[in-house]
Amino acid sequence: MPYSKEPSVIHWNGCDYWRTWFLEECEKYELFGVTKKHTGLIESYNIGTLLYLEDAPYFKDNKHYHRVCGPYEVYAIATLPDDSEPFLTKDGNIIVYLDNNPSRGPWHNRSHVQRLVDGHTIKFKQIASEFNYFPYRFGIRKHKRYDIRLIPHNSSDCWLCK
Repeated sequence: MPYSKEPSVIHWNGCDYWRTWFLEECEKYELFGVTKKHTGLIESYNIGTLLYLEDAPYFKDNKHYHRVCGPYEVYAIATLPDDSEPFLTKDGNIIVYLDNNPSRGPWHNRSHVQRLVDGHTIKFKQIASEFNYFPYRFGIRKHKRYDIRLIPHNSSDCWLCK
């Protein structure tokens, strides 16, 4: 699968691996944002569903390793931001909500973003506006087994690139 600015998900070995350009925001705000067309991918999620996030700028910068973080677990969102509405509920709990004012963040357009990861400086662009700031959001938080793995990229048969 080519690396685009659009969110993508790989299902492998019983888990979902979401590619994101906004890893820091996802972790800080304990949210993952998607567009309308991606909401179908999370309809099967319940509270406690485990998933992983791939740090897209890390791979785009070095091309040798995929940086995969997780697992994260889906949790029920107790309080919605103003001007938001439940979108997907399970057993009376909000799993996904629609933010009717998504430009307030946490995802914003940023050019020349810079992060230091394991002593390596990564520079990249974030273009949230092209995707309406990913208005459908679901709660994720680090699971107790959270870990960061660098998975070697095999250009001829890489499961994270399919």
